[in-house]
Amino acid sequence: MNQQSKRCTDDTTKHVAAIDTGTNDHADHRGADLTAHILIIDDSERNRTLLARLLDALGYITTTAEGGTAALALMERHTYDLILLDMVMPEVDGLTTLQLIRRRYQINELPVIMVTGMSEVASVTRALELGANDYISKPFQKDILLSRVRMQLEMCRLYKDVKTSEERYSLAFSAANDGLWDWNIVTGKVFFSDQWHEMMGISPACYLDSIDDWFDRVHPDDITALRQAVEAHLQDAHCIVKQEYRALHADGNYRWMMCRARVLFSDTGKPLRMTGAQADISASKTFDPITRLPNAAVFMDRLRRVHAHACRTGINIRLALFSLSLNHKEKVTSALGPAGYEKLTSAIAQRLNKLTSTGDFLTQLKEPAFISLLADNRFMILLEGIPGEHAELLKIGRHIQNCLAEPFSIFNETIYCTTSIGIALPAIADTPVDMMIQDAISAESIARQAGENITHIYNPQLHGKAIDHLRLENELRHAISHGELKVFYQPVVSATDGAIAGSESLVRWQHPERGLLAPCHFIPLAESAGLIHAIDLWIFRESCRQYREWILHGGSASMFISVNISVQSLDISWADQILKAVAEFGIPPESIHLEITESVFAGDIEKIIGLLEQLAGLGISFAIDDFGTGYSCFSYLRRLPASCLKIDKAFIDDIVDHEKARALVRSIIHMAHDLGMNIIAEGIENKEQAAILASLGADYMQGYYFGRPLAAEDCDMSAGRRLPG
Repeated sequence: MNQQSKRCTDDTTKHVAAIDTGTNDHADHRGADLTAHILIIDDSERNRTLLARLLDALGYITTTAEGGTAALALMERHTYDLILLDMVMPEVDGLTTLQLIRRRYQINELPVIMVTGMSEVASVTRALELGANDYISKPFQKDILLSRVRMQLEMCRLYKDVKTSEERYSLAFSAANDGLWDWNIVTGKVFFSDQWHEMMGISPACYLDSIDDWFDRVHPDDITALRQAVEAHLQDAHCIVKQEYRALHADGNYRWMMCRARVLFSDTGKPLRMTGAQADISASKTFDPITRLPNAAVFMDRLRRVHAHACRTGINIRLALFSLSLNHKEKVTSALGPAGYEKLTSAIAQRLNKLTSTGDFLTQLKEPAFISLLADNRFMILLEGIPGEHAELLKIGRHIQNCLAEPFSIFNETIYCTTSIGIALPAIADTPVDMMIQDAISAESIARQAGENITHIYNPQLHGKAIDHLRLENELRHAISHGELKVFYQPVVSATDGAIAGSESLVRWQHPERGLLAPCHFIPLAESAGLIHAIDLWIFRESCRQYREWILHGGSASMFISVNISVQSLDISWADQILKAVAEFGIPPESIHLEITESVFAGDIEKIIGLLEQLAGLGISFAIDDFGTGYSCFSYLRRLPASCLKIDKAFIDDIVDHEKARALVRSIIHMAHDLGMNIIAEGIENKEQAAILASLGADYMQGYYFGRPLAAEDCDMSAGRRLPG
């Protein structure tokens, strides 16, 4: 006998049931779980021995017990996969033992096969009612016994596999925080999981079982789209329900949800059931993922609540809206890259949160400051219960700007930021919510025009001007992205023979309503709005492309192309983009002349000199434009790696009739030549001016006398061409 078999002492004797081995001693027992542990409970030692030998021979592990009491004691210490239980036993009989077993194990967890005599039909019926899985009659055939043992073990294994699978899926869905639902379309009943109830704030004890229990909680603005998505899927097996909507939580607030679902169809194409999952996506719909601040939708909702309360109660709480944006956003993005700009935005948000939660100047407010990221580069701060004096509000604005003016460390780079702040002080009950925000943005726009780190309080008298400014700014953004900007080219000629030496690139805006606009109508706006960096780069790249076209079609290889650069664009990242464009279009660096104005002297001159020297070392030339009209500083002029001075038209206009004008121009030319620089005289409108400048020693000339700025297709830049023709 198998050494793993265990025997309990049997002190009783009883009728021995014969086992009919039949004629098929080689019955197929494939599929049996041969590692199963079977407990044999019988008061007859002979029966226990015969059953154990038979099962041991097939590889099962067996344990025997002489009665119910002994068996229950064994089950306290060991686990079994199947029980063979004799029906008739002294003391504790089979039915009583079965009842005690079922108190601990369900019918699917531990199968029990009753062993009974032919005459015990009533007892068999009672045993099945009490939870027996099957029975065998004495005398029993070996094949029938083994088949039923194998079948019950297999059924138990399948049950446990299903249960394990269900537990696994339950854990997976629980970890995913999805609320499951199952709609039986035939009966109309819907099952909602505990997680679904929890995300809706509803107790699972509340009996919800219809599709309307769900739909009635969907926001009125979203229910139609959800119903249509569900209906479409019921008609099309290839359609998948994937819908976002707001659902009413038990706390009275709406939460954003995402529903995904599929339909099970019958063989005839009839929908039988729809099963899906609901996920709470409120965080991604209401908070900016970079700053973790409430987004525009949440801010608008907060403002509407305050507005509704004021209208309902008649209590007009003093309110202030601060609109704050970073100056020169495009330049910062170019310098840091998109990832760096996101990191900076997040750092600004953290600093604002810390400031508004700890700042002494906010401790007297009715409510804590509410901060939101309204757009990519615009923060909104809502203050309730504010002080009445404008001076106090301006003080708050300056305090915020001073805090943000402290350096940020982004990717081991030290970044200094300037901001513009606009403040609106609406009469809540009398001002629409959209207008409150617009007023703050208008004030911010005026602050940005006034300079950097400026705070401005909204003034209705300036509203029209601010709105026009914002409208033009938006139109300019549209122009940049939709090809409304055009580059015109004005020839620069040699002062000795009038041969075309190069051209200057001049931007124009082909406005859809106002026609062709000169730079003076939009470049200052571009600088204040932080758009100049993008415009400068586009002009430079377009000029390089056009220069290559001219060279390929007969232009002189010695010709240069001159491009104006705003001082705001002078940084390392812009220099890198210049070099990339030069390489991309195959332009000799010596052919590039970058024109900068004297305003460069008002900036970080040491940094600018270093940058210009780097580019000059690669062969790129620089010209000081509009010399003598701005921040002329001779001590820096000698240090700048400039190869050319451009004399402004203001000095040229009187050169024919006034000796002092000629003397001044003569002095500038001599100084430039002594410094090793060439001279370009611009704004020349007639032959007399050209002759005088040539006699004074100017190297190049430019102006309407030689040619107006023209579109590229209208320019003739042929080698050897002389102007005027």
